[in-house]
Amino acid sequence: MKKKAIACVVGAVFSGHLYAAQMPVEQAEIEPVVVTADRNAQTLDKAAPNVSVIGRKTLNQASAQNLDDIVMYESGVSVPSDNNRRGHAGINIRGIDGNRILMMVDGVRIPESYAGGGSNGAISGRDMVESDTLKQVDIVKGPYSALYGSDALGGVVNMVTLSPSDFVDEGKRGHFGLKHGYRSRDRSHGVTATVAGFHENAEGLLMLTRRQGHETENMGSDTSYSTARTATNPQKNNAYNILAKGNIGNEHHRFETLYEQYYHANDTVLANGLGSQSRGPVSIATSESNARDRIRRQRIEAGYRYTGEGRLKEANLTAYQQKLRTEDDAVDVSMTRMGARLLGNSTRYSDYGFNQTIRGLNGRGVWEFDGAVKQTVVAGAEYKHAETARPRDSLTVDNLTGAVSKIYAGSTYPNKTFPDSKRKTFSVYAQDSLTFGNGIVLTPALRYEKDKLNTSTDQAYLNANPSGTATRFSDSALTPSLRLSVPMGEQFTGFATYSQGFRTPPFDSATMAFANTTYGYAVIPNANLKSERSNSFELGMKFKNERTRAQVTAFYNRYRNFINRTEIGTSTVGRRPIIQYQYQNLDHVKTYGAEASAAYKFLPGWQVSGSIAWMRGEQQDGKPLDSAYPLNGVLGLDYTQEKWGVGTKLRWSKKHSRVSSDTVFQAPGYGVWDVGAWYKPFKNLEIGANIYNVGNKKYWQHADVSGMSRTSVMDLYTESGRNFAATVQLKF
Repeated sequence: MKKKAIACVVGAVFSGHLYAAQMPVEQAEIEPVVVTADRNAQTLDKAAPNVSVIGRKTLNQASAQNLDDIVMYESGVSVPSDNNRRGHAGINIRGIDGNRILMMVDGVRIPESYAGGGSNGAISGRDMVESDTLKQVDIVKGPYSALYGSDALGGVVNMVTLSPSDFVDEGKRGHFGLKHGYRSRDRSHGVTATVAGFHENAEGLLMLTRRQGHETENMGSDTSYSTARTATNPQKNNAYNILAKGNIGNEHHRFETLYEQYYHANDTVLANGLGSQSRGPVSIATSESNARDRIRRQRIEAGYRYTGEGRLKEANLTAYQQKLRTEDDAVDVSMTRMGARLLGNSTRYSDYGFNQTIRGLNGRGVWEFDGAVKQTVVAGAEYKHAETARPRDSLTVDNLTGAVSKIYAGSTYPNKTFPDSKRKTFSVYAQDSLTFGNGIVLTPALRYEKDKLNTSTDQAYLNANPSGTATRFSDSALTPSLRLSVPMGEQFTGFATYSQGFRTPPFDSATMAFANTTYGYAVIPNANLKSERSNSFELGMKFKNERTRAQVTAFYNRYRNFINRTEIGTSTVGRRPIIQYQYQNLDHVKTYGAEASAAYKFLPGWQVSGSIAWMRGEQQDGKPLDSAYPLNGVLGLDYTQEKWGVGTKLRWSKKHSRVSSDTVFQAPGYGVWDVGAWYKPFKNLEIGANIYNVGNKKYWQHADVSGMSRTSVMDLYTESGRNFAATVQLKF
């Protein structure tokens, strides 16, 4: 670790963190936030330093509309995005992303992403939760398989939605709210209506959201309809969300139900794909290219919750179902030539999808035992059944003769890049938090998980992989963790954690089969993939007094059998070279780094805050891991009164100079300044306004371009220039 980086990390303890902004002026102490990342509610100051919480006020400061906005002010956490069509793929935590990060909503796993072996975007991403419905977002950085299973190899993100009790209680039996927001970067409008009610034995909540917008503007200046274009592609999008919750019972027994429906539609003119492109002797001139992308996610839950006063403090049993249906369709008009010879003049209609249905049953209990050593035991069991499919169809019409064909680029349609799969997962876990008389807390945890994946072949899959057969995969693991918390006086607490991670091969990696002879590449199946495993070590320190909160963390993670796409050679098809890729296990990948954050309230109403993150990542051959982020951080200053407040944030990053190859783009460093204000003239009215990138800085987010080769159109991936957001909220 370089001395300069260490100095930056230590110095950051005296800058700050963002979750405590906009506090009542009369408070002398920074409010703790209740978190659920440990499967048991607790205050943030008692959680490990690798746990952070993004609260509703921080979401308002970011004018959050999507995943990227949600983590805007969280150092060391980013979102790989494709603003030219696909949108936001998922979450990157400490250089690990994709389905290695467990993403949940209200403790229930959301569907997996499907990257398709492609870029930093995803064909089917995980930006499918409406941000206006969120109360807070809990983030656990680093492997957490002992409590959450194989999906949590790189970390956990739990998005907690608002509940009836956040709006109504015995003293206020009804609530109506209306929120309107505008964002200039994509000329979008969003409206959310909220209705909640309370009765002695029942509560209910209904939230409806509607959004409309356009493409997210960047700093690219070339607006031509050609491959030289650097401005984002023209796009229209709309979305809606329904969240309904209800519960009935008494103070000990509650029956709870939930319904959620999310829909998002993008219609994009793929302007940067127009014009002529060459692959060897073949050139394709595209005159029209339009994409139609849809996401539909439906979640249904029913459960029972017990709250007691004896040793059993809490117990719950929840059954759920989530359905994801996505469409990524396109219409392309093109002419194909080999030298001067015309090979085709056609219109292609592609009809692709990604579908996943997850059904599950979760049970959990919390027990407390008093004595010389106080114990809090959390134990539970989970069963999950997931069905996944990737249907693909294509029809090509000859514009000269009217003939139709189901063959395109050497592939026969309909086909599937991987066979339909069914995955069954059963797990049991237990955690015992032992609190000794001197304040030391020792928390061991252990999870057993059994995973089975079965695939079924049909003609569509055989069209892509004629020699393909149904495959099965089964594996199990015991994943332990151990955390130690040691008080060092009244203000300092030290932490040490060891944990193991485990992840079975995903639905697509072992069985993916895809070829595109026109562009000269293919993906070959690999039935011999092994489960990924990890060992994680973490040391940290927390400080807290009446005006200050600070923490620092150092981590080291080592991954074994890390699954990655690898170039394995070249074959020849029709005298043309075809580059072959395959998902394979890498022997070792390691990541290590340090993070720090702090907040200090130095005068009534004034708070300075900030955070910083530094890391390194290395592949088995010693080359840098491109997804490992450069040194980055946030500095903030806020002033808050009872009815109004102002604040400013500086988001910054060093240049991403550690890359795996000289041809990889190195995102320059940047500093981006945001300012905002809110005003509450009446009890029922609140107005907010924010300006982002005040200096109109041209910059790239590392996650959007990590591992990407340098091209002449890198400006296509820049972030938005100066833009603003405004919100109006009515509450009755």
